[in-house]
Amino acid sequence: MASFDIAVIGGGIAGLTAAHHAALAGVSVGHFIADGMPGGLVMNVGALDGWPAAGAVGGAELAAGLLGRNEELGVSLVPSRIESIQAKTLSGSDGTWRAKQVIVATGASLRTLDAPGAERLAGRGVSQCAWCDGGLYRDAEVVVAGGGDAALSEAIHLAEFARSVTIVTRGEMFRARRSYVSRVADDERFKLRWASEIVEVLGDKGVEGVRVRDNELGSDEVVACNGLFVFVGLAPNAGLLSSDVARDERGFIVTDANFETAAPGVFAVGAVRSGYGGRLTQAVAEATTAAERAAARCDD
Repeated sequence: MASFDIAVIGGGIAGLTAAHHAALAGVSVGHFIADGMPGGLVMNVGALDGWPAAGAVGGAELAAGLLGRNEELGVSLVPSRIESIQAKTLSGSDGTWRAKQVIVATGASLRTLDAPGAERLAGRGVSQCAWCDGGLYRDAEVVVAGGGDAALSEAIHLAEFARSVTIVTRGEMFRARRSYVSRVADDERFKLRWASEIVEVLGDKGVEGVRVRDNELGSDEVVACNGLFVFVGLAPNAGLLSSDVARDERGFIVTDANFETAAPGVFAVGAVRSGYGGRLTQAVAEATTAAERAAARCDD
């Protein structure tokens, strides 16, 4: 059975950062990435807001740079999906591994819209990547579901192409950073639907509109559109951890101040963790702290 000082699970920026700083500490690192290109959800972002760099940096560019540097540092990339962790034994699709310390950075997945028509029209007007599909909606009417950072960031990008962007949010205010809110409020291309939700996606071969329910008035209205972009929250990718590892009411992993879970020697960082702030720079900080703490434990 192969073994590492530290096993890092997850191919997003948090996982790449954790592997990087663990390797800098001089321990052996196995980085487990299930499938696809490393980078996680930021791979869909063409320009990362708030990332400290001289110019615009895209998610794919950032991930590729970290991956290359980690290879130079001797990180072993293991292309296997880890399905369970028991007493720091990792069981995956291609084998079993042991590690002295484990860092779980499996992130979270975008929740889909639970409304008739949403699943049927996925890929035919229903999308979760404005950076991928925004160019298809030049001079069109589009709707964005959600009120957080992801929703407003994607809406702002869509406004570069679309004639108008209607933002539908269940709340009475946005949960996004102030700079996003200001940009939306100052641009007449954005139409805001507060305290509302999409209850049906309409269309035959493609999206033709959405039925929006005003939760305060209890009334429905059809909003014509050519595309719907859904950013209604995240679901943690935490199924690999046993049920005795504490989770919050939404299923996110609970950790202490050093990002260690209830399982000794198993850390969780980034979007899979309860209390994660949602910023990429915060994920990097958490991953760095956990990696340094885990590396120090390897000498115990």
